[in-house]
Amino acid sequence: MHTVKLKIEDDIYQNIMFLLNNLNLKGLEIKEEKVENSTNTKYKIQQLFKAKKINVFASIDDPLAWQDQQRDEW
Repeated sequence: MHTVKLKIEDDIYQNIMFLLNNLNLKGLEIKEEKVENSTNTKYKIQQLFKAKKINVFASIDDPLAWQDQQRDEW
């Protein structure tokens, strides 16, 4: 028996799986494992932060004065 690994993009995954599942060959065993790539993970994190509305500095009346105060503390 041989093992073949395929890295398949999400947009064609369903087509490839449909083809493999409909071969109906003896000796064909399909094992699926999803691999998270860093680009996909990075995109998900970006979407998570875009969904949040964070107004961290909204309570600061004068941002320049606040910044000067922070520098004075250093």
